Amino acid sequence: MNLLSKYDGTIHPDEWLRQIKTQCMIHINNQYYSNLENMTLEVAKSLVDPSINVNNVRSNDQLLTTLKNNILFKIFLKSSKQKLRDLSYRFNTCGDDDESTIEFLVKFKKLCDNAEIIDIDEQKSYLIHTLDIIYQNLFRIKIININTFDELLTSFQDFIIDQKCNIRYSYIVTIKHVATGKYLSSNNYSNGRYGCVVTLSDNQSDPYCQWQIIGQSLNFNNEIHYGNKIQLKNQMTNRYLYSANGYKSPATNHKLVFTNSYVTTCNWIVQFDNSVNYNGMWKLNDKFSLLCEIGSTKSLLRGHDFHFNIEDKNFQEVVCHNERFGGNDEWCIEFILKKD
Repeated sequence: MNLLSKYDGTIHPDEWLRQIKTQCMIHINNQYYSNLENMTLEVAKSLVDPSINVNNVRSNDQLLTTLKNNILFKIFLKSSKQKLRDLSYRFNTCGDDDESTIEFLVKFKKLCDNAEIIDIDEQKSYLIHTLDIIYQNLFRIKIININTFDELLTSFQDFIIDQKCNIRYSYIVTIKHVATGKYLSSNNYSNGRYGCVVTLSDNQSDPYCQWQIIGQSLNFNNEIHYGNKIQLKNQMTNRYLYSANGYKSPATNHKLVFTNSYVTTCNWIVQFDNSVNYNGMWKLNDKFSLLCEIGSTKSLLRGHDFHFNIEDKNFQEVVCHNERFGGNDEWCIEFILKKD
């Protein structure tokens, strides 16, 4: 037989006896034992800690009762409950986690089994408190109508996935133009006295396509709702996305879009498509529009298939406009970069 563990109170008796029975099933010796139950009982009794008297035990059920009436099992239950109270799940909202959700849920289920927590409300309470306090009430609301343990575990996984899709302040993202499939980009080419070029790039991995989302929130990891105001800072140039009245774009004479090296009075309002009333969470892969706000003046960010040249370089134009909302005004966050 494989090396069998002794029972010393550090494992749940049910689990320990299942392990013994599995090994006996593989290695049953009919010459010495009349059946599997008898073999399991004799092998198990020989592995029980000597401080527990099992001399008069005549069945596996009686053995389990004896072990569960012992003080070691009572200590084991209290210890398992304490481990549940101490358990925490710290997931990375941007990037990989130190521990996967499935690994965590396997650990949680094991501790519930060990502590013999079978009441669904008690299971909910323990699982809620594994989360950071900022997520506890959100998850509590999500599981209010859950009635089974399996549903609870599934809801937890869905909740974590959903949270990872929320866009947050300080994230570094790539912004895809839906109609062309290209990415909002900037570079160090000057537009004269207006700042540097903003264009569309074919290459998602181009570092000039990386933008950090800056906001007024003091908590850099707060989720962003539709209707919130943001600024976008290019990670390679350290310049901010900007548009200004009176400056014309080179190809179509719309409002010029460029980047400035200082924090500007230009805010970008995140809108779900073109809806000004929807205030849900801004999520990965949502289609949205960006409304440029300078004082009381507002205009939509647009990408289109018009080009212009600076020296020998050709660029695809990005503009702001006051025309009717159209397909060229749709963008999406396609990729969130892992933060340092």
